[in-house]
Parts: sequence; C-alpha cells; structure tokens
Amino acid sequence: MNCSKTPLILRPWITACFTFLAWVVGLSGYAQAGEAILIDQLMGYVNTQPILRSDIQKYLRTLGLRAQIDPLYAHSEMAKKGENISQIEVVDALINNNLIEKEIPKTDAEVEQEINTIQNAGHIDRNTLKLALQKEGYAFPDYFDLIREASSKKELIGREIQPKVSISEDDIKNYYFNHLPKNSISHRTFHLQLISVNPKNYKIASAAIKTAQDALKKVRQGESFEEVAKRVSDDATAPLGGDLGFIDEEQMSPVIKESTKNLKIGQVTDIFTDLNGRHLILKLVDIRSNETEQLEKTKDEIRAQLMAKEYEQQIKLWVERKRQSAVIHVEK
Repeated sequence: MNCSKTPLILRPWITACFTFLAWVVGLSGYAQAGEAILIDQLMGYVNTQPILRSDIQKYLRTLGLRAQIDPLYAHSEMAKKGENISQIEVVDALINNNLIEKEIPKTDAEVEQEINTIQNAGHIDRNTLKLALQKEGYAFPDYFDLIREASSKKELIGREIQPKVSISEDDIKNYYFNHLPKNSISHRTFHLQLISVNPKNYKIASAAIKTAQDALKKVRQGESFEEVAKRVSDDATAPLGGDLGFIDEEQMSPVIKESTKNLKIGQVTDIFTDLNGRHLILKLVDIRSNETEQLEKTKDEIRAQLMAKEYEQQIKLWVERKRQSAVIHVEK
C-alpha cells in the first residue's frame, strides 16, 4: 500500500521520525549565527528506508557507471534521457531499487564474490580496478553499491522475469523492418495467406460479409488461418490454406499494400474489399529482403534491445505488485 493507505494515527509518527532522522544526519554543528547547517534532506521513504537528497545526487553522479553495470538501466527510457531525468524519476527509481533489494538482499560477502569474479574475468587485481574507476571519476564504494544492486536485479531477472520473456525470430524481423528507414531496404517480398469471400457467390450480400466476419473472429480466437481458409475461402488458394507464397512488394495491388503496410509477422488484417468487390483477410507469414546479411549482423543487438525492453516491462509489473504492500511517501 502507499502512504495514503497508512492508518491515520501512524502517518504523523512516520513522517516525524523520518524528518527527525534527516535533520540528525544533516546537522554538522551550528553556524556562527547560531543556525543549524542542513547537509542532507529527506526526499521520501519506502517502508523503513529513508530516501535522502544525497541518494539522488549519488544516482545522478554514477549514471555512466550504472549504464555499464545495471542490467535494467542501459536500454531504459531513463538511460536515453541521461542527465535530463527529473528528480521525481530518480526518486521513483530509488524506491524500485529498494523494493528489489529488500526482496533479494545481497550480503557484503556476496558482493565481494561478485567483484572477485569480475576481476578474475578481466585478469585484474583490486588496486587496478580501483585505479580504473578513479580514472573514470568514480569511487569504489559507489561501485560496490551498484554491484550489490545489479546482483539483486540479475537474480530477480533469472528467477522471476526471464521465464516469462521470449524473443522470437519474428519479433526480431518485425523490429528490423519497422524501425529502419524504408528507403534503406531496397527490395522486400511478403509471404501472405488469404481468405476471400466473394459476394457474387451469395444470394444476399449481407451473408457474404457475415461469413467474412465469422472467419476473422475464428482466426482471432486462435483457430488456424489455414483451416479457416480451407473451409471458408472461395479463392483458388483455399485448398492450400490460402497460401499466396512470397509476393514482391512492387507487384502488390495498392489496396493490398495499404492493408498490409502496418502488419507485423503473424498478424492478420481487418476485413477489406478489393477492386472486384471481394471481402478479403490477409495474414503476414514472413518477410524477406536482400538485406539478409545486415539483418544477421544486427540480430544480436536487436534481440538484446527487445529483451531489455521486455525485462523493463516485466520488472515494472513486478514492482507495482510490491508497491501495493509497501508504505511509500514522496516529499512534494
């Protein structure tokens, strides 16, 4: 639950406690004028863990290091914004990190073991690692904390997120063909399947559209496109399950090109009508291009991006569930 769900009698006590702690941490003495010097400030809390202004500053100070270590940060929207992220976004990220680390805590010994593994893989000792960090402007304690956080996230991904994420070859192709400029792909062919319902074969025109609607409904409910085409379609390809094979993009009729331009592999169109009055449904089975070599070169990078995006979404759902049972407050 969030702070608004905290019993009324406890809210003043919780806020007062954290406010007091922030001042205790922040007081370094008295100025000559007799005023306290506040060197830190409470920005919010999650359960019993305060979030201080120094935590926000540390997060911003280590963005470059986080991009190298945090398995959920590198391809995130926050990473794209870089130093332009807002304070509220940082506080939100700190809350999420706290919930993850609370669920999967890592001891200092476990963090040390993780760092030793990294050192062994890179054939470096601790002093060399510290010097490398210092050269990039980072302190070892910050690195230690980030490794702890990353280790918790990696375990969470492996235990609860990864089993739910699957990136197929079709997903990679869809991303490739939909995110590159059209003029960068000189030649494409589309493997299509067709269901055709011709009103000329029906005594009542409305019966034809009803047949097409029922066919589309069956397909979207999960019935095989091939089986529906064999049963319903009046096109010559019906015995083949409506298989049109690969069609060159330049050979498509304008109405087919328009109806399929936004399709992803595996998707079907809505019902549309061609110039002969037939009610048509098309399924995009595959796409080929003469840039297969370029696709192969970028496949691993695309897969990594899609995995990171899906991990981020699944983590978001996981965190939202945890937030429901947490006491969270953010200072306005």
